[in-house]
Amino acid sequence: MRSLTVGEQRSSTGPLVVIVPGLGLPFYTLPTARAVVARGLDAAVLDLPGFGSSRPWPTRPSIHAIGLTAARWVEETASGRPVVVLGHSTGGQAALTTGLALSARRRALAVVLAGTTFAPEQRRLWRLAAATPLAYRDDGPAELDPGELYRGRTGIVAMLHSGLRDAPEQRISHLPVPLTVTAGVHDAFVPVPWLDRLACSARSAPSVRTSLLDGSHNNLFTHPDAVADLLALAAEDAVQDAAHAG
Repeated sequence: MRSLTVGEQRSSTGPLVVIVPGLGLPFYTLPTARAVVARGLDAAVLDLPGFGSSRPWPTRPSIHAIGLTAARWVEETASGRPVVVLGHSTGGQAALTTGLALSARRRALAVVLAGTTFAPEQRRLWRLAAATPLAYRDDGPAELDPGELYRGRTGIVAMLHSGLRDAPEQRISHLPVPLTVTAGVHDAFVPVPWLDRLACSARSAPSVRTSLLDGSHNNLFTHPDAVADLLALAAEDAVQDAAHAG
């Protein structure tokens, strides 16, 4: 599979931030990856299921297939180093799968769910459509790569339907690693009660951080520094949790 790295990888033992983009569209996440690197961390954006490349998709366009493929990539690439898995939007649902799969085999792990879809009241297409204009109120077309949209056209629809069938508030109760849940303050896809429900449902996590940041749904593009600051804290969580477990 294809992964995008920003800058030189500084260390084979220091924290690595692994970014799982929403709807399989990696382009808009690159500003956050650059901001993470500016804070002294390594970062990789996973092109899953593969809309950022013209090569064949390495996995099916579904929440759980993407999450499990991301977990295998972490196991093969980041053995022995602290990892923060950041998932955004439907990528947050996939990153939850990644965290659950990895937590059975490793420590030094933290999960960050950003702009995680879909609140229970939005699991019908007409309700999701009604929320969409307000969800992107601070965003713009410059955040999208037309090539990615074209390559993912049918897969994006499949991912959307996969996300609508998921119930992350149930699965998150089994996640045993430090967790951060966050969203843009103007993100109508993530109303505060939904953010709070995810946080309160994470009963197995040793620590849970909740944060409302500036921007709307795609604040990884519009406010990368704020997101990167949160990821730096999550990297500290991963290191500290491993130390306590050891």
